[in-house]
Amino acid sequence: MTAYDDVAPRDAHARAGELTAIDVREPNEWDGALGRVPGALHVPLGELAARADALPRGRALLLVCRSGRRSAAACETLAARGLGPLHNLEGGMIAWCRAGLPVERRDPSTPAALVDGLVAWLAQVTMQTPDAARARVGDALAPRASTTRDDAARAIDAVEAALAGDGAPADLDLVVASYRRALRALGAG
Repeated sequence: MTAYDDVAPRDAHARAGELTAIDVREPNEWDGALGRVPGALHVPLGELAARADALPRGRALLLVCRSGRRSAAACETLAARGLGPLHNLEGGMIAWCRAGLPVERRDPSTPAALVDGLVAWLAQVTMQTPDAARARVGDALAPRASTTRDDAARAIDAVEAALAGDGAPADLDLVVASYRRALRALGAG
């Protein structure tokens, strides 16, 4: 028997008033293209054990990550410390976004910040350093003294082309769409 249960995104959204969402992703993911569950608290997985005593007691907790794997580990960590009831967001933010549920997000404020966010996501999903991720895609992600909107558009296209096909990350389409939307918003400002 596990110390938590998996909750589908639509069910978690319907129960938002009774659940406290704890997002265990890294800061670049918290501010990244997938956004976050509205009202979620941010406690990166690496800090969870040290910060567990500060989490709400006597309230059901919904643990959230990108795909549901790290949040399952977070549930185990918190169960060992006596917290609960615990719920793991099944499929993570990828599934939440695919379900079309509301998200909070902080869009990049400049084309350079957009490219930096894209590089951080690429490094994560390819399990490479940011420099290696940049090199994987080539010149489109090369650092520039001044990154333009056109540079950012080329970077999005290059990442999509480099990762498309068999073995593409499960959230490639979501991330690409989010960065394209953010790029349009930069042009409107």
